[in-house]
Amino acid sequence: MKKIILAITPDMGFYECFNDNLKYLDFELFLITVNPEFKYKNLKDRLINFYKKKFLNDRTYKSLLHKKYNLIEHTQKLKEAVQSDYSLTIRADIFDEKILKLISQKSNKNYSYQWDGLARFPSIYNLIHLFTKFYIFDKNDAGLNNSLIPVTNFYFDCYNETIFIDKEPEFDVYFIGSYDNRISKLIEICEVLHNKGLKLNIMICNPPIEKYEHYKYLKFIKKPLSYRENLEMVAKSKMLIDLHHENLHQGLSFRTFESLGYNKKLITTNSIIEKYDFYNSSNIFIYNSNEAELDNFIEKPYTEIDKTIKEKYSFSNWIKFILNIDNHRVIEVP
Repeated sequence: MKKIILAITPDMGFYECFNDNLKYLDFELFLITVNPEFKYKNLKDRLINFYKKKFLNDRTYKSLLHKKYNLIEHTQKLKEAVQSDYSLTIRADIFDEKILKLISQKSNKNYSYQWDGLARFPSIYNLIHLFTKFYIFDKNDAGLNNSLIPVTNFYFDCYNETIFIDKEPEFDVYFIGSYDNRISKLIEICEVLHNKGLKLNIMICNPPIEKYEHYKYLKFIKKPLSYRENLEMVAKSKMLIDLHHENLHQGLSFRTFESLGYNKKLITTNSIIEKYDFYNSSNIFIYNSNEAELDNFIEKPYTEIDKTIKEKYSFSNWIKFILNIDNHRVIEVP
């Protein structure tokens, strides 16, 4: 049994799905993640923070304490870790450099994947040299350093026989995302689909916003779903909506690979998807206010994608590619 240390952001509980799929592949996992909830350890820290905010207009102390507490907790936890075959760090910028160095001492080979554009978190540039290989989500970032390796996201194939078995769709269309400048494009697409009589399940992670209340298909949720809960919604849907973050990165979102892995049709604003080997116009509709063509897309049945292509983008192949384990298929970003 191969041993792996996984250091990962706590966002959306992704680590639960990593854990499930790594166990599915017979890995022994040692998990390190940041505690997203901050709690003062004592009254002194609370009073110092109050003083700095109130009288010095310094709002950084609490954040520094949070980092300090995480450093202490991670250091203590890593003392329990046995020597591992690999380590994989997702979003290395959220971890203290001392922790990354400790992880490297506890594992034979150390890999990192930055699943967002590097420019969003510039502190990452100083950490790249710590890893055996450093993978990036956005191919455009490869020009910054010739040691950076572009790779796509993936879908968790361990759930094909659980979450996605015998699920009768309840919704025609599903989307979940944070409230941002993509809202106008989302509503444009949803209005078209709603007027065609489709049943929409559209979730926005934000308190209700009054000016959007008349769009009855919008559901504002205060607490984001975990990624596993999101997959349960995917299982209940026929089609997914994907909105491209044009100004942030050029990579393909997880929504793209959910549609591929779980046989869901996709409406996307990211035209880069046409370059990929799994692209099929029967399954993927690139939205550009081209409503007339949308009717034909909705009516078309889903076309099965070649099994070897589909498996290439599974987590099982992705992790073998990342860790350079034998019998993996190379994942290229066109």
